[in-house]
This record gives sequence, structure tokens and C-alpha cells, in this order.
Amino acid sequence: MDPAQRIEWMLQNSRETYDTAVKCLQTNYYGAKHVTEALLSLLQSSSDGRVVNVSSSYGLLRFFGSEELKQELNNVENLTEERLDELLTKFLKDYEAGALESQGWPTTFSAYKVAKAAMNAYSRIMARRHPELRVNCSHPGYVKTDFSMNSGLLSPEVGAANVTKVALLPAGGPTGSYFASGEEALFV
Repeated sequence: MDPAQRIEWMLQNSRETYDTAVKCLQTNYYGAKHVTEALLSLLQSSSDGRVVNVSSSYGLLRFFGSEELKQELNNVENLTEERLDELLTKFLKDYEAGALESQGWPTTFSAYKVAKAAMNAYSRIMARRHPELRVNCSHPGYVKTDFSMNSGLLSPEVGAANVTKVALLPAGGPTGSYFASGEEALFV
């Protein structure tokens, strides 16, 4: 299958419910956030502490229909963790109410896209709050794994290499950035 056919196949073979949306946010956003917070003091004691959050091209803001949501999630100077949590709570309320489209949220793979967009925003908040660390996001590429129902184009080794490349950037490198397949890219 070509990439478009693979996406169509995934759309037809995945079902998202409110409960799976909650679990998706818990895993893909809150889980990674809690691990980062648990390790923060250790990272700060390092001479070159780094955090690389695994993201996705699905976390890019172009998947959001609301310009207001895009602007708020992209406003790294003013966005806070508290506000990010409020937005995620609103997403779940809108999901439960069947109001994703009318409120400007992504409508396909919605929880995953929102979780990854939140992870991107959180990484930028952390980079701003902790300039002694380098905190970045990395999209490994469309990897052939159980998660992608083995429909990915890249081997797990290539995907891991893309993330590792970001972790091994030289000292003094970028922070608060998004990398796609090992190269710096935009959040939008």
C-alpha cells in the first residue's frame, strides 16, 4: 500500500471511544510527563541533561481546525502546564459531547493527535522553564510496529535511530524544538 492507502486502512481498522481517548492521553501525554517530572532532579544534576519526548507528525498543529487552539498551543511564551491541563480537560468534555469538530479539535485519531500536540507544547514549556536542560520532541517516522498495525514504512531500528540522533546532538544544541526523522522542523 502507498502511504495514503495505509492511512485509509488505519482509519477503517481503528476505533476510538471516550474511554480509549482518556487512556491515550494518560499514556501518550501524562505518562511521559510524569516520568520526566520523576527524573527532573537527576536530569538537573547532569552537566548536559536532555529530554527527548517521542512525538508524531500527528501532533502538528495543522490538524486542529480552531485557529484559537492552534495559537494557544503554539504560544510558548504564555502557555502553562495548568492551562494545558485545562485544554485537555476541555478536549475530553468536547469528545464526550460529540463536539470535536465544532470546537476545532482533530476528528480522526483525535486523542492521539491531541496527546502528541500536548507533548510538544509541554516540551516547549519545560525547555523555557529549565534552560539548563535541553528538551526536544522527536517524530521517529512512520515505523512498522504493533502500534501502527505493522503498516509503517520504517523499521523500528530506523525509527529509533531518528530519536537517538536528537538525543545525541552536540552540547549547546537546540532546545524546545521539534525534529522529524532526525531533522529540525516546525510545530505547525
